[in-house]
Amino acid sequence: MAGPERVAAVAPKFIELEVLENQQLSPHIRRVTLGGDEVSAMTPQGYDQWFRFFMRREGQESLHVPKSPSTWFPQYLAMRASNRPWIRNYTVRGFRLESGELDIDFVCHEDPGPGAAWAMRAERGERAVLLDEGLLYNDNGLPGDVLMVGDESALPAIAGICESLDEGVRGTAVIEVGHRDDIQQFERPMNVDVRWIERGQARAGDAALEELRGLHLADDLGYAYSAGEQLLATGTRRHLVRDRGMEKQRITFTGYWKLGKAYVS
Repeated sequence: MAGPERVAAVAPKFIELEVLENQQLSPHIRRVTLGGDEVSAMTPQGYDQWFRFFMRREGQESLHVPKSPSTWFPQYLAMRASNRPWIRNYTVRGFRLESGELDIDFVCHEDPGPGAAWAMRAERGERAVLLDEGLLYNDNGLPGDVLMVGDESALPAIAGICESLDEGVRGTAVIEVGHRDDIQQFERPMNVDVRWIERGQARAGDAALEELRGLHLADDLGYAYSAGEQLLATGTRRHLVRDRGMEKQRITFTGYWKLGKAYVS
């Protein structure tokens, strides 16, 4: 059986934004703060609220986006190749509705993909557009502990989830990062244990999976969430189902990217 259903966005529409600030948080994480009058049209849902992000390609004079939120992809395909924007999926890292601002954290390495490259060069006033897609996280109110597993690309999602959980929730988060300086502090329930794993020279995801295999999990594990590199997400689900006897419908997993291949929206 498939995992829990996604939680739909509230009245999704294209939200036009402009860059307000761009800062390097740590060796591999850059935070871009965006804002604009249309931000108030987006409903904060917390957890791992994600969106399609439309960015101007390098060399394009202006940003062109589809007109209809419900049929955006056929419209995108119909656009002239020279006008097509980059489209990638990201998670809200911070939302300040009162000031009309939101934060996006980008993972930036030596060979950046289109989204990271955009973040590294985006200057104040640069335009972008997002389309809210809602939540992947959905524990359906299941009783028991919560487990979260991911790499640095899933850090905004796991942090957002931890900041949205009720204070009485118990559980564990395993987060793999490439460098210890990429570790972030964020709010979480008192009984949620966050385990930071430094990857070192290992393949992306392997260190987190090794930690997971040796982890003592509660007998009443109620729900699991895994995101990041594709084999990390699928490996987490496979381990929980085959080795821990967990029901598939209690697991949400999503591959944000695949080692050695560019992500394609």
